Amino acid sequence: MIKMGDFIMKKYTVYKDSATGYEIRQYTHGPERYTKLYFTTENFTADDRYFFCNRQIPEGGNEVYKGNGEILKVEVETGEMKVIAGSEYRGFALDRSGNYGVMVKGNIVCRYDCDTDQITELGALPEGGSITGHLTTSRSGMIVCGYKQWNCIYALVMFDPKTGRSEIVYQSDYNLGHAQVCPTDENTIFFIHETGGDALQRMWLFDVKTSTARPYYVETEGDWITHEVWTSDGENIVFMKLPRYLMIGTKDGHNFRVVAEIEQILHPGVSCDSKWFCADRIGYLGVESPNLIYLVNGETGNYLAVANTDAPKTGADHMHPSFNRKGDMILFNRPFDNGTTQVCLIDLNQLERP
Repeated sequence: MIKMGDFIMKKYTVYKDSATGYEIRQYTHGPERYTKLYFTTENFTADDRYFFCNRQIPEGGNEVYKGNGEILKVEVETGEMKVIAGSEYRGFALDRSGNYGVMVKGNIVCRYDCDTDQITELGALPEGGSITGHLTTSRSGMIVCGYKQWNCIYALVMFDPKTGRSEIVYQSDYNLGHAQVCPTDENTIFFIHETGGDALQRMWLFDVKTSTARPYYVETEGDWITHEVWTSDGENIVFMKLPRYLMIGTKDGHNFRVVAEIEQILHPGVSCDSKWFCADRIGYLGVESPNLIYLVNGETGNYLAVANTDAPKTGADHMHPSFNRKGDMILFNRPFDNGTTQVCLIDLNQLERP
């Protein structure tokens, strides 16, 4: 029985990608289901020495999507893994600049120190509710999340680690998903109307001081906007306009441009310096597609396929690529035809950038 704090001495394996010829490191191996953190949070420690991923332990049989989950800390160079939190914790995410993470245990907000692996309880979210996604942090330390209250009314909640108190700053009948406070400005909170598919108006910004919400990218009939993430400097938001546009917009929502045009791309990642992007490509909306990971030049829009995978079985198995802090590695999920998903990494120093 693996307990929190146990070390698992498991080296990664290296294989040559069948479509691109580049070397890929595979850090995890089934039958458990492993997935990296979502692309809307940092996945690596501040020094890029470690990354984090999730593991689901099956409860029995061959079902890998049910069971107890754990958060693992993985050393990039050795592949050594360490369990840092069990299934009682949810919503784990890393700060953009500090070397720490945040998560919840029930409704208790906790801070995880990446250097010491210590978990500290900070205070509570409102009673009886549940978060709608991972927690997010601003440079000031303020923690923000989407929240479904006990009465099923959705909310944006701010938690101040200095006081240990939480505050509901916005409420809605809509499912408020992908809530992300601006990394450099705790007054600005990005969120979406989560329908599970398309939305008439998906992306919104909330101004805490004025208590006002307004559309970010104003949609017209037929627009399908999805999968959004702040740049590290808090100056822009990156998103997808399906089925082929990787886009970026200024913080105020006044200027937008297409970074690249690639058929069937779905999830965008952006480097800390905002110069490089990555994206996954899969089949969706009834259209067949190869399953690829792309590296994209943010200035020219040129792109290069760097890896391929089998087709993901569910949304949780999507590749969700993202960069390390330095921007010279891409971490991604690799779904397999046998139903498992494993965590892989490509070192970009082996290729000529587009």
